[in-house]
This record gives sequence, structure tokens and C-alpha cells, in this order.
Amino acid sequence: MIYMRPESKILAKHVMNRFVVTVRPDDTAWTALEMMFSNNVGALVVVEGNSPIGIVTERDILRCLLTCRGPEELLSILVKEVMSKGLITCTPETPLSEVLSIMVEKNIRRVPVIKNGMLEGIITEKDCIRALQDLREVSA
Repeated sequence: MIYMRPESKILAKHVMNRFVVTVRPDDTAWTALEMMFSNNVGALVVVEGNSPIGIVTERDILRCLLTCRGPEELLSILVKEVMSKGLITCTPETPLSEVLSIMVEKNIRRVPVIKNGMLEGIITEKDCIRALQDLREVSA
């Protein structure tokens, strides 16, 4: 729960989830799908080392399924071939209101939080909703 005065500025670091499931660009799409399922998440940040280079979502995998010759192709196609590139990120100090604006403007559901080129966390739609619920409870 966020314990702040309503007039305080809520930053990304206050609501981000530090547990981020990651995948490597040379892993298969099938591996990514298995990781999403076993971790109950809808997206994985694609990293080289701890540096994020993209994101692969359920929608990316579904798009691949629809354009592949068959589901077995997921066993050989690599994450780097299906991931979304041009990663949209924020910093831990980015105001939550700005993160929300980015999500709406870019029509995305998740924003990785980056500090000095390294992955620090992720903010999802659910994290934002939870933060807004907490704020509402604090101000009630």
C-alpha cells in the first residue's frame, strides 16, 4: 500500500514491481510462452545481460502464431524475431501521471523502469490501478 499524502507526487519507484520476468533474445518463442504461463504474466522484458532491448507479449506470440506455418514453428522461432523493439520505458523518478499518459498515448500495458541502462522494475496497468485504489483509500 502507498502511504503518501494525496498532494504528494507518486513516482514510478513507488508503484513498480521489482520482480520482472525476463527472457533472452535467442530463446525460442515457445520458451517465452512457457515462462509467461509459469509466472502468470502477460509479457517478458527481453534482456542482454541486465540491459533491456525489447519486450515480448502474449499479443506478439499470438501474432506469430497467426503468421506462422503452424504452432510447431514456435519451437524454433526466436524471441528477437517476434519481440516488440523500440522499448518505451521510464525511470524510477518518473511521475506516475506521466507513466499513465505514456501508456494511454502509446496504447501499451506495461512500462519497464530503467535506471542507468539497467532494468529496475516494471509498471503494469494492474500496478497503476492498485496505486489509484490505495490513494483513494488514503484520501477517504
